[in-house]
Amino acid sequence: MLTVRPFEERDAAAWDAYVARQPGANFGLLTGWKRLTEGTYGCPARYWIASDESGVRGVLPLFLKRGPLGRTLFSPPGGLLADDEATAEALLEPARETVRRERLDYLELRDQLHRWPGLATSDEHATLVLTLSSSADEQWKRFDAKLKNQIRKGEKAGFTVRWGRDLHAGLHRVLLENLRDLGTPVRGARYFRTAAEALGEAAEILLLEQAGRPAGAMFLARVGDRQWDPWASSLRRYFALCPNQMLYWEAIQRGIARGARWFDMGRSQWDSGTFKFKRQWGAEPVSLYYQYVLGRARSVPTLAGQQHSFDLATRLWRRLPLVLAGPLGERARRLFPEAL
Repeated sequence: MLTVRPFEERDAAAWDAYVARQPGANFGLLTGWKRLTEGTYGCPARYWIASDESGVRGVLPLFLKRGPLGRTLFSPPGGLLADDEATAEALLEPARETVRRERLDYLELRDQLHRWPGLATSDEHATLVLTLSSSADEQWKRFDAKLKNQIRKGEKAGFTVRWGRDLHAGLHRVLLENLRDLGTPVRGARYFRTAAEALGEAAEILLLEQAGRPAGAMFLARVGDRQWDPWASSLRRYFALCPNQMLYWEAIQRGIARGARWFDMGRSQWDSGTFKFKRQWGAEPVSLYYQYVLGRARSVPTLAGQQHSFDLATRLWRRLPLVLAGPLGERARRLFPEAL
């Protein structure tokens, strides 16, 4: 008989084991992400677990967000994970009741590979997944001449490659400048240190330096035989030296050496610039579904609507000096716990 109940800390090992054996299950579904989000955003978790006599059959991790911009339930990346539709519906029932009882705007399931029936759905995004070869040499043979030349250019540019779980300061420095230029705030360095600690051995940071200064960085997360790069960026002033190409090639080789079979390069809007960058590596697009249980809201949020709402703020943010973008970014980003 299937039973759905709230998550308890004693369930953590069984929960994580279930996530690890599901094909393509996102790193955000690990209980380490629960500790990260509760501890750094103060959002209370509403996690449900479904099980029967055979063990765990599904998990639904959600967080409650209250604020001036709305009251919602949102999932970490990966959303609802279940063995079948009946289990998924059973997990959704207490979540639906929470939306009704607490008069929330909506429940949002984010970055899902599976489209569950009966839910309002947005398919504006895809993830790009690269199948990894058994060796770096075999992977290299798959690249076209242009990409190979760009990687070689990066390798000859004198970048220093560093790996570790304590390189959060360099990662933050790269993200701060690059995202400021795009008009996007970013959490402080402490957040990325906490993220690495929360994910434990599943997390690692790659840093490229030029003359001792950060030039590019990537945060890698692993579950089973799949790896992700939730945060990756290179500074524009080094673009002529191809740091992005070198960054991804280093990550690909790392994944192969550690036995990964797939490199999930992350969410992009269909046919965007980042989408095309990831495609050049041979990564294949896979639809991502954002699904909703509507409450007080009458329609699902759209990417175009969100971009329009923040258009002025984006233009202003691009003008900020880094000395202000850092502390202000920490405050601003705390308002959006649902965003990576």
